[in-house]
Amino acid sequence: MYDVSADGATLRVKGDMDTAVRQLDLTPDGSQVLTSWGDPDYGYGLGAYSTTDLTEQVGYPIDAYPNAVRVAPDGSIAGGSSSWYEPDVHIHRTGDPTPTREYDFPNTGNSSGADTLVDGALAWAPDTSRVFAVSVNTYGTYTLRALTDPTKELPTLKVSAPTKWERAKKLTVTGKLTSKTPLAAGTSLKVTRTDIESSNGKALAAVKTKADGSFSFTDTPSAGGKVTYKVSYAGDATHAPASGSDAVEVSRKATSLSLNNNGKLYSYGKDVTFTAHLGATYKSRTVAIYADPFGTDKPKKLLKTAKVNSKGNVSAIVDMTRDTTVTAVFAGDARSASKTVKSTAYAHAKISTTVSKHYKTGKIGSTTYYYFRKNTDPVFTTTMNYYAGRKQRFQLQVYYQGSWYDSGSQYFALATNGKSAVRLEAAGESGIRARMRSSYINSSSGDTVNSTTHGAWKYFTFTN
Repeated sequence: MYDVSADGATLRVKGDMDTAVRQLDLTPDGSQVLTSWGDPDYGYGLGAYSTTDLTEQVGYPIDAYPNAVRVAPDGSIAGGSSSWYEPDVHIHRTGDPTPTREYDFPNTGNSSGADTLVDGALAWAPDTSRVFAVSVNTYGTYTLRALTDPTKELPTLKVSAPTKWERAKKLTVTGKLTSKTPLAAGTSLKVTRTDIESSNGKALAAVKTKADGSFSFTDTPSAGGKVTYKVSYAGDATHAPASGSDAVEVSRKATSLSLNNNGKLYSYGKDVTFTAHLGATYKSRTVAIYADPFGTDKPKKLLKTAKVNSKGNVSAIVDMTRDTTVTAVFAGDARSASKTVKSTAYAHAKISTTVSKHYKTGKIGSTTYYYFRKNTDPVFTTTMNYYAGRKQRFQLQVYYQGSWYDSGSQYFALATNGKSAVRLEAAGESGIRARMRSSYINSSSGDTVNSTTHGAWKYFTFTN
């Protein structure tokens, strides 16, 4: 320590500090030197030493591991610590071991611990309105952080409202404003109510605190649904602003909403009208209708948002190429509860089969047959609406003594164009009559986006 009050510099005293010290600073009156590590009586803390003889004095406890200290012109002390899981910057008033305010850095790296303070990387703004700090994350990225209102205590403002309440009935909201240094009784707090009719918030009468910081006020909510009460403290010269809120679910009248066509099965591609019917409501008459086709490749889609007609109905058309869940949604209003209803309708797959390699067609009885030479392999090409991984089931039956008998079935994958060609081995003899059909079998065909559908039978016979 040097005395520089006169010409030159006169050595006053010298001594050793702990090897963990990363930064030193003097108090404005020159009576103490503070170190970023010291005062073992507190475990981890800022050391304080007399500038006259370096005798140890009462320091300031902070979290592990202390690595910075800076003193403001007004004597306020900023201490830093390299702390993954605790606050990183600690503000003390002169002689007060309890922090006035603490700041915790976020985690911008790739570990469980947050960013940490760089050794000695603290500085005060000349007017003490901010403390500047440099942090580093696990990627080695450095960030300059401006910490506002460091000399002001950060009060806690708690608000408590009932969980549920009946609309148009008076309720009571309570709360408490607390701080390290208690605020005076009569401190004014701003109150705002936000609900479905006042989305930007409506100011209510201000409320004042009692001696212990507690407060209460009453209100009669006119709107149902979620009602939020926010209470705000503006702050003063030694306290930062603070706010708190709580929400109450206010009752609304149940709403009647229905949707037709649930459980119905339609042919592929049919345009189906889904109609939602809305019962009596307070103000809103708007209903939204969504369609969610089965499968992971097509998202839920809004079909229509509109006011219902004079009969309470609104409709939307769905092209039924897949099983589809249709949803009607009434968002609710100030006195009518929201309501959502669903209707799941089902769609057949689209299946067609063409026959090739035959030499003619003709009728046996009233049924049309494809005629093949006994040594010709028939080819059956099935076209089906495509879905990833889909297969068609090829089923074969043989006619014998007046009845049809299963001769087996097998699944064949569809190409991306929805086609599947199957070559059937020639009979090798004449007179055999057979038939085949292609089917989509829900789940067994590789997916569940359509309802089980059987294609038409194709009849064929072999001749010489």
